[in-house]
Amino acid sequence: MLSRVAESMFWMSRYIERAENTARFLDVNFHLLLDLNQITQVDNRRYWEALIMATSDEARYNKLYDRYTADTVTDFLVFNRNNPNSILSCINLARENARSIIESISSEMWEQINDLHHFLLRATPQQVKGDPYNFYKVIKTGSQTFQGITDCTMSRSEAWNFVQAGKYVERADNTSRILDVKYHMLRPRSGERYESVDIIQWMAVLKSCSALEAFRKVHSAKIEPDIILHFLMLDREFPRSLYFSIVALEQALWRISGSSRRNYTNNADRLIGKMEAEMAYTTLGDIHERDLHRFLEDVQFNLARVGDQIHQIYFAYHVPISSDDELEPALPFTGLSGGRAQWSQAQQQQQQ
Repeated sequence: MLSRVAESMFWMSRYIERAENTARFLDVNFHLLLDLNQITQVDNRRYWEALIMATSDEARYNKLYDRYTADTVTDFLVFNRNNPNSILSCINLARENARSIIESISSEMWEQINDLHHFLLRATPQQVKGDPYNFYKVIKTGSQTFQGITDCTMSRSEAWNFVQAGKYVERADNTSRILDVKYHMLRPRSGERYESVDIIQWMAVLKSCSALEAFRKVHSAKIEPDIILHFLMLDREFPRSLYFSIVALEQALWRISGSSRRNYTNNADRLIGKMEAEMAYTTLGDIHERDLHRFLEDVQFNLARVGDQIHQIYFAYHVPISSDDELEPALPFTGLSGGRAQWSQAQQQQQQ
């Protein structure tokens, strides 16, 4: 497979997943504040700021806006073309990647991504403000439809595996960011107890990962922070859990390279295998002992390292030559702060 085709498959999938995640996060946050403001007094600014923190885009946001409100955060995360992580930017970049490999994807895939693109071109801030539920529903359903069409119309070839790799590296990153930001917002101070307001907010965390119904089927009515953390981080069956996403990414990379658990052939496989092994034998107690924020920060950092190695091995315009002794981790393609945006910008520049 040509490296440009593999790269476009990877990024097309990753941008679609990112747009869906952002739409869901915005939708859940909007309805959460409606519920909270009916029963208590809350600092709305804090909740809108958390959305920007989850994308590590505070610096870019603060250059463009002087406050955190529903209107400014929505504009930044939905429409702002100067934000490479906005929904509009992600769908546009996904479409450009799809267009560059139109001969390698199905016509149904192209039609679906094109429909999403034109829907966003017609959308206005007034439309989002007036009916946020239906606006975000179109984005989420459009992404899910695209993924379903992809699974139904693509052969299980290398191209499909790069699509899976892009989807799951983005999904793992998104889940880790949501948990990192929300846990520290909701963690009670010493001596405090969780109240009904906290239960509503933890339910919102589950909704942000499309996990509420799946969680309830396993844990009934137990809306407790540690149980939720375990489900979203370590559950082996829920498709948006951190562990499930890392395993799915690992398997996609194995299918591409021919590696296995006992015999990796490149640094991407080695790094993701190391992440999977650590997650497989980690308990929630281990994570708390280590510190949840530090653990999730390490996850994001290591996902960036895996992404860098995918780029170097499969997308860069050279063939890396290394012996087994040289299979060491490269420097991360991005830093921890603002990494998603920097990686997105690098990919945009490569396409120009």
